[in-house]
Amino acid sequence: MTALKYGIIGPGRIATSYCRALEQSPTSKIYAVASRDGHRAQEFAGQFKADKWYDSYEALASDPNVDVIYIATPHSFHEQQAVLCLKHRKPVVCEKPLGVSAASTRRIIAASRENNTFMMEGMWSRFNPAIIRAKELIDAGAIGEVRHLSADFGFQKPYDPASRLYNLALAGGSILDVAVYPLFLALYILGRPDNVSASAQLAPTGADESCAVSLKYPGGVMAQLFSSMLVETKKEAVISGTKGMIVIHTPWYKSMGLSLIRNNVEEKIPLPYNGNGFGFQIEEVNRCLAEGKKESPMMTAEFMLLKAEVSDEILKQAGVVYPGEVDN
Repeated sequence: MTALKYGIIGPGRIATSYCRALEQSPTSKIYAVASRDGHRAQEFAGQFKADKWYDSYEALASDPNVDVIYIATPHSFHEQQAVLCLKHRKPVVCEKPLGVSAASTRRIIAASRENNTFMMEGMWSRFNPAIIRAKELIDAGAIGEVRHLSADFGFQKPYDPASRLYNLALAGGSILDVAVYPLFLALYILGRPDNVSASAQLAPTGADESCAVSLKYPGGVMAQLFSSMLVETKKEAVISGTKGMIVIHTPWYKSMGLSLIRNNVEEKIPLPYNGNGFGFQIEEVNRCLAEGKKESPMMTAEFMLLKAEVSDEILKQAGVVYPGEVDN
């Protein structure tokens, strides 16, 4: 397979991690970088030996040599940039969350379908071997009927109203930044909930600093999720069933193993891998493009929209309102 030429939009911290994984991928090449700050794009291109750099996203999307574009800008820019690339029929991998609302997500999905072009939300944890193995064990009945799931993602970020994380105009807050991880896991394992309950602590800017979420399912099945920018948490996921439990080892969203616990006996299942964890997602994207797919069967448009719809309800109950996103 010829190495796919990646264009990068948004040369920042997450893009740096992604490009390090691209460097290790036999099916990928970092070809071009775009930023509104041309100097920044040029520096990033030099760091990763990219052939081209641009100070305009339009120029990158118009480059006939770009095979696929990875978007790593702040959340509030995702829709505009994804739609731009899709209109140029460039396949898109967009960092999570795909859109800042369900309405935004629907528009991106619509642009993908209208232009018959591949698009995927970059929820890299979906492709992690430990998470895939956990689902396989559940489906095989290893822990019986799942009754409860808990997952957290908390880190400390001092309050700074100018920071992306606390800026409402950039869709800041823990919900869209890190609650998307435990929410993804709950929806992947349990599906659409019957009821959503959320409570948040808001910063003076109106962005949420922490959020606790309960999801209720038929028969009393529940998921309890927590996100925070105020405190470090264990970053562990526990899935409890009628015959045992699965513990996805910390940090669960990029875990290298899990434990299957039954009858008070723990079986550790190591699942080590090289690199920073982004490589599994990259290879899935590249496989899909090689096969002519317009969406990944592992991260479907239906699932992306489900996650966005539940996120909308969490944000509503938390009292977080992003500019221009009051309608659905």
